[in-house]
Amino acid sequence: MDRDELAELKVRLCRLEDESAINRLIMSYGPAADAGLTTVAGQLWSSDGEYDWDANGTPYAGSAGVDAMLQGNRHQSLINAGIGHFAGPLLIDLDGDSATALNYSMIMRREGERFYLWRVSAVRWDLTRSESGWRVRRRTNRLLDETGVGRQLFGDALNELFVEAVDT
Repeated sequence: MDRDELAELKVRLCRLEDESAINRLIMSYGPAADAGLTTVAGQLWSSDGEYDWDANGTPYAGSAGVDAMLQGNRHQSLINAGIGHFAGPLLIDLDGDSATALNYSMIMRREGERFYLWRVSAVRWDLTRSESGWRVRRRTNRLLDETGVGRQLFGDALNELFVEAVDT
């Protein structure tokens, strides 16, 4: 193996390691939130990050804001009644120390003895590499409902990340 091939192999390995780290970070959110480990879930965000979960609401600010949201009565009552966050596979686009990931977020709720799918959202994760590893700079959630905001989130992101890259 020559020097160029070794350099290319190193680049490919680093990319796979980054994708694995991003996958682990994002997939940690749901179990941490459902277990009531609010600090663990909050620490996935950078201190100046945002969690924009409602098209008409104010985003939660930083890791402390996410932690506080998860400690709130609404979230605590949901996990106490039985709820499960499920994240679909990630579509990751890496760009140096920044990355964007898209996936579906599904929330299951318990009613009596059965669970049912309660919400399905389109999610965009904007991430940044820090000294302590990858962190969420911004998570944007939009329901996939009749308003079309979820479809728009996916469409805009796919156009930005992939269509424009093909056109250049």
